Amino acid sequence: MGMAIGSPEGVMQLSRLLSALSPVSTRREPCPIVWAVSRLPWRGGGTAVYWRRHTGKVSLNMDRRSFVKTGLVTGAVGVMGGAVVGRALAAAALRPDIVAVKGTDAFGSTKTALQTLGGIGRFVTRGARVGLLINAPVNWWLEGSHTHMEVPLAVAKLCFDAGAREVVSLPVLSPKFWGDSPLAKAHASVVSSIRSCSGRAVDTKVPDGVRLKSAKLRSELLEVDVLVNIPIAKHHVGAVLSGNLKNMMGGADRETNRTFHVGADGYGDVDLLCQCIADLNTVRKPNLCVADATVVLATNGPAGPGDLLKPLKVVVGTDAVAVDAYCAKLHQRNPKDILLFNKAVTAGLGRLDIEKLVVKDMRGA
Repeated sequence: MGMAIGSPEGVMQLSRLLSALSPVSTRREPCPIVWAVSRLPWRGGGTAVYWRRHTGKVSLNMDRRSFVKTGLVTGAVGVMGGAVVGRALAAAALRPDIVAVKGTDAFGSTKTALQTLGGIGRFVTRGARVGLLINAPVNWWLEGSHTHMEVPLAVAKLCFDAGAREVVSLPVLSPKFWGDSPLAKAHASVVSSIRSCSGRAVDTKVPDGVRLKSAKLRSELLEVDVLVNIPIAKHHVGAVLSGNLKNMMGGADRETNRTFHVGADGYGDVDLLCQCIADLNTVRKPNLCVADATVVLATNGPAGPGDLLKPLKVVVGTDAVAVDAYCAKLHQRNPKDILLFNKAVTAGLGRLDIEKLVVKDMRGA
């Protein structure tokens, strides 16, 4: 198999793309690549250049960067009729899986991260209803215990700019959440346009649940076209890390969440908690994950008070498990040792091997 390009310009474009997508062997073993070039008659007239890939032994554990290169060249046949390789194809091949932007301006970091991930338009189309699942404070307001308002504010603004018909917050936000921030005042029209969820809970079956078979979920969680998960990546005494996976509990009512904590061994059954969180995440996966890892609780989470960790990062991606795994490393934790993450992988919710993904670390303002 190969790729046929109908012009010399197309060949040059493909050559540059192949050079940019250098192979990575996860086992650090030789994986030689030879590109065979042939000129074949093209039925539309003229000559096509045909690239064929020959390799040595290819690791079955090939990472995404290597897979992109292999799939792009050996799995696609493109007839461009004299055009260069499609820009959309090239952009998709080079797009990172996770973007982390470090800086003191969380609002700007969020916008930069999402733009680098492919832009909000990759997720939100004109007329869409968007739900923001924010780890917003209810009973605690200590620093590092809840998502900083700059992050969801940036996401909401981008959604409205992309033509979203409605942006709804889950859960109901206290006016205190926005505070007296000059930034919130500067974007008062965005803040006032964010609708709070109704609070109505819907009895929902969990067909793929291991221990959680049904739950009462906020109706908007199930109804919105696009779900954006916006947690704070903080310590949690039971789940170890409260990130995207744990934040899905914000889409369930208090009665459902209470059952996550009380098992056969009484209150504090960690295995039950982690399994129920994984089960809950099977009901609906977020379309986009935007984790606040700016200033977070490093101990005594979820409420604090505790020691603060200051990575000053906003981390975005589409895989909740992978983004949480990245954030766990900021806490000096091995993601593969975290029970919740392993249960999530077993449930098919994402992957932990982020070393095989394309991760882009950047500096913001």
